[in-house]
Amino acid sequence: MVYFTINKISYYYIMENEIVITDEATAIKINNIINKNKIEDLLRFINKRQNINCSNQFLGYLFYAIQTMSVFGNSLGQYTQNDYLIWSSIGLTGIGTLIHAIINSNNKINTSLMSNIKAIHKGDYVDEVAIDALDDSKKGGSTPVIASAPRRQPTTNGIGFSTTEI
Repeated sequence: MVYFTINKISYYYIMENEIVITDEATAIKINNIINKNKIEDLLRFINKRQNINCSNQFLGYLFYAIQTMSVFGNSLGQYTQNDYLIWSSIGLTGIGTLIHAIINSNNKINTSLMSNIKAIHKGDYVDEVAIDALDDSKKGGSTPVIASAPRRQPTTNGIGFSTTEI
């Protein structure tokens, strides 16, 4: 943003090629609104990081406890030849894997939040970055889709045999 005055008329750059004629009081009010938004975003980012760090600590302990119970249960089930205990332990492993995926997702969100905090500190912050999945869905973000198999097209390999490539 650039603010300058020519012949007692104030100009305020909003975009690269777009100039809006304004007075000094309006420019100050716009700057105050933008700065207030940055402060609110900074406080929100710090609060989200604190919540994610606390939940990740709990989820980490839960992950290791579940994995330990799973390994112990699987070993005990193998020893006693108890199919119910074996399959329950396999189910616990699946739950532990899901918890680990959530921890990894939280770490990515935490990294994004930290980069936004650093950008606010440097003064390079742009309020257009989606932070979590809810923000993505509001802005028309990516939706998971089922992958489809590519179609096979017949070709010849130069010897006269017909082959298919994927």
